[in-house]
Amino acid sequence: MKINKCIINKEIIEFPLDKETSILDTALKFGIDLHYNCRAGFCGRCKVLLKKGQVNMDHSGGISRTEIKDSYILACCSTPLTPIEIEVIN
Repeated sequence: MKINKCIINKEIIEFPLDKETSILDTALKFGIDLHYNCRAGFCGRCKVLLKKGQVNMDHSGGISRTEIKDSYILACCSTPLTPIEIEVIN
């Protein structure tokens, strides 16, 4: 597992991610409080800013094309392809 960075209110938290588990599930497992609701990519509540790295995101419409272009992802349906850095948007 690679170490990845999560920035919440300017606090940097590092935790391991793997390519098989969503960013949301792993963050919750390590006690990182990310906002979420549906866990299926519909609601958009788990939207975070991808600052570095690449992910595979298989969403169900909870994010717009413009948001994707602006580097936003849904943590519930994104798995990392490379080490990443995300910023939680409250």
